[in-house]
Amino acid sequence: MPTQGEAENLQQDGYGYRKQKGQIELNHCEALYLLERERLVIIDEGERRLQSFQEVLNRGLVTDPLLWAKYIIYRDIRSRGFVAKLIDDKSFLVYERGTYQKKPPSYEIYNIYEGATENIGHLEEILLKTIESGRLLKLAVIDRRGEVVYYSLERLSLGNLRTDML
Repeated sequence: MPTQGEAENLQQDGYGYRKQKGQIELNHCEALYLLERERLVIIDEGERRLQSFQEVLNRGLVTDPLLWAKYIIYRDIRSRGFVAKLIDDKSFLVYERGTYQKKPPSYEIYNIYEGATENIGHLEEILLKTIESGRLLKLAVIDRRGEVVYYSLERLSLGNLRTDML
């Protein structure tokens, strides 16, 4: 079990949320990232042994089949120096470097997986909610090779087009 200071350091770095004094709760992406970076160990108390990255991932995949794809996006965001908070199955709130706990998140990143269909009306709903929250929307598209490409999604108004130009 980490000391209270270690738990506070992780939380200040944007990982997890406070559960009890000296403890924080991590989501699967955070735990996998910290495990991969060797900042965390996970012990199976029943077997009294350390869990490997693959074992933790496999356990998470049982309840969340998209965990690997979410983790790849999470790892990419973190490796760029941003703090990311998973807000639902397909979205992260992202804080600019150095602004976590000081300013609200600047971006919402919506995950799209190659081969999955996405309704344009649903994307518009997400965009409108993101705009209302004062954030920019980015689409994170992950391909089958595990590469992430980001696209900005903004509202386009066609009301000022001149029809005599056509």
